[in-house]
Amino acid sequence: MVLVKDSVSSAPIAGVAISLEGAVLWITDEQGRALVSWEGQAAVRLRFAHTGYMPHEQRVPALHDGAPIEVRLVQRDELLPPITVGRAAPEEVFRRTDLHAADLLVNDAGLWVLAYEHPRLLRTEGDAGKEILREVRLVLLDTSFLEIASCAVPEDVFGLRHDLRNQVVIEGTRQAFGVAVGTQGLELRPFSLEDLRAKVLPWTDSIPGWVLGSNANAEYPALDHLAYGPAEDTLRRICSVVDSFMMDLFRSAYKYMKGPDKVLAMNLATDLGVDKETVAGFMSGFSHNLWYRPLYAPLFVEGDTLLVFDHARGSLRKFTRSFTELPSVQLAYRDGEEARCWSGRLVQDRVTRQVFAEFQRNGNTWLRRIDPVTGQLGTALRLSVPWPQRVQVHAGQVYYIWRPTGSLQKRSIYRERL
Repeated sequence: MVLVKDSVSSAPIAGVAISLEGAVLWITDEQGRALVSWEGQAAVRLRFAHTGYMPHEQRVPALHDGAPIEVRLVQRDELLPPITVGRAAPEEVFRRTDLHAADLLVNDAGLWVLAYEHPRLLRTEGDAGKEILREVRLVLLDTSFLEIASCAVPEDVFGLRHDLRNQVVIEGTRQAFGVAVGTQGLELRPFSLEDLRAKVLPWTDSIPGWVLGSNANAEYPALDHLAYGPAEDTLRRICSVVDSFMMDLFRSAYKYMKGPDKVLAMNLATDLGVDKETVAGFMSGFSHNLWYRPLYAPLFVEGDTLLVFDHARGSLRKFTRSFTELPSVQLAYRDGEEARCWSGRLVQDRVTRQVFAEFQRNGNTWLRRIDPVTGQLGTALRLSVPWPQRVQVHAGQVYYIWRPTGSLQKRSIYRERL
């Protein structure tokens, strides 16, 4: 019998391979023992091998009754080749050789992609600052990113939008389209742009018994967040948000009007039931100034709290689901270095309900979660590619559109984990 032990601790070693003339014939048990035997009475040279120990050869005489032959092995360090530890490369989830990805929306149905062949170069003056796409297809991919349905959109479009349930809506240049998945594929259901802007886009979320939205107007530096109760047909104001500095400039336009314009402003104010300074601000085209910035104060539902990001005051305002206001906190990214890098966008994961601030600098984009209790920022996640577009977060995954610089590849959609 052979007994194999550690040379330092004297502990028995299990799993030692014992070979004779190159062939492994015995393996030590849990007590480090192996009963070895061979033909003949001459001594042999056995080789002992184990992954955690230096190989060892020892001459063993012919075995006889009595004490076992003890073999001691010396531990060794296993040198592994160098490796590089880093993040996984972004996963490509949509790529076509004939179409560019122009917009995306992720919801429970899958990944919706608005794809186009060419942008439309000619447009009206009112649409001069917007991207208008022609020869567009809407493509639906399932959760495994396999294309399950697609259809052509019958007119030029601005992009994808969503309703309060995060269902996809297409904003066209002449009409809007709701989308349904039917037995024959995707079905487009047209409705007017007036209904889209007045009845769909203002309502962004819901809580039990209430639909949430706002009366935001890109040309006016104030808004009200509203809650509508369809059961009793009631409308409640949650809070008002005002950019005081911009509002003072907006209302001051009345002072610089000529006499006939002032009279017209006063007459309109009487007819509409608003003050003349507000009417004058709209009449003067105040929102067309280069330094004008639309008010951005979105409301998100996270847990049992309604969060209003009042960027005009630099504060995170909180409300219960019964619309009682709680103490507010300061937004960390409205001051210092983060303020200079903030892209002006907040992104919500509609599955986890977490809200992220998007930052950009020198081509790099990163996301940081906003703590709803303190208003502070979490750990930064820098996206792997430069200049990603249409960044969205869904179920802990970041989706975006990107094309490698200098590549002939069509614009594709990628994702990476938060």
